[in-house]
Amino acid sequence: MRSYRIASVLRMGVVVLMISAMLIGTKRSEWAQQSVLIGLYAVTAVCALVLAHGALRARVGMGALTGMRRWEPFVFTAIDVVALTGYQLLSSDGIYPLLIMTLLPVLVGLDVSTRRAAAVLAFTLVGFALAVVQDPVMVAAIGWPEAVFRFALYAFLCGTALVVVRIEERHARSIAGLSALREELLAQTMTASEVLQRRISESIHDGALQDVLAARQELIELQLDDPDDDRVNRALLGLQSASERLRQATFELHPAVLGEVGLGAAVQQLAGFTAQRSAITVATEVDYALRNEIDPIVFGVVRELLSNVVRHSQAENAVVTLAVADGKCTLNVSDDGVGVNGDTMARRLGEGHIGLASHRARVDAAGGTFVFLDAPTGTHVRVEVPLKP
Repeated sequence: MRSYRIASVLRMGVVVLMISAMLIGTKRSEWAQQSVLIGLYAVTAVCALVLAHGALRARVGMGALTGMRRWEPFVFTAIDVVALTGYQLLSSDGIYPLLIMTLLPVLVGLDVSTRRAAAVLAFTLVGFALAVVQDPVMVAAIGWPEAVFRFALYAFLCGTALVVVRIEERHARSIAGLSALREELLAQTMTASEVLQRRISESIHDGALQDVLAARQELIELQLDDPDDDRVNRALLGLQSASERLRQATFELHPAVLGEVGLGAAVQQLAGFTAQRSAITVATEVDYALRNEIDPIVFGVVRELLSNVVRHSQAENAVVTLAVADGKCTLNVSDDGVGVNGDTMARRLGEGHIGLASHRARVDAAGGTFVFLDAPTGTHVRVEVPLKP
């Protein structure tokens, strides 16, 4: 993506150099046809620039979308070869148009595909050879030995560009492999974490919570004998608060309601707990009446996103929507706080905060998407996960 964007900017510089070479190094009688070629190439360069920046803006998530189609870089590079070779062929003499062709290996060197670069560079060599052979004035002036030397020098430039592309391709593959390994490790960590959370939740529910409820029942029976005892009333209030907190803790660790009545009810209950423990108004729009294997993944994302809203957003309102569309579970979480984007999450991941990145890795592993959408204020996250049969 970055190479595609840089090439689109350099292409505008090539257009400027072509115009300069035409004005300085070619005959005035050839300006008309050269101007047509340069004009068409300039329009193409502008289109490439717009598409590159448009594709960059479409990358709204942490690696979820790129907006760039695979054929775009190859097509525009092929146009570079045709335009610059044609420009040289339209010039009856002059060294400047030939020098412009040396920019082709530079543009191709920004590619990240060795096969694509090799094919394009092969055509550039053929174009350069034709440009030299069809220019009798230049050949007569410098002689065939120097003409062959210039071709060899150009071939060396093309070979160097191919080596650069090869190194960049290996580097990209290495990074991709490390990224995939990191996401796999994060997913395994999240799975282990869920198992541990379930055990802790069951331990609290079957242990401490039951002890608190039993003690509260004893105090209720004691209160029947002396209803005006303030110490008993205060103890009952304390135990009531403790039992509610323990229930909330067991729910957030591993909600039993998720397995009993489904994701929709669990999300609504989680939103209610989040609103209770914070000053944030959390509204929900849930249209999810089914049960699916992906429910724990989606619930984990909702829990992490709402936790981030409480801790970081400084928001007053948040909205959670959950629905099914086109065979996918679609989740939207938005708030009116300070705002977070994919770059912020990448920075936090680099600092060691792996919570949201871990959930995104699980979403990716399930074949879904996790993206940050543009919002006038605050943060808007959309998660889509295909439903399992």
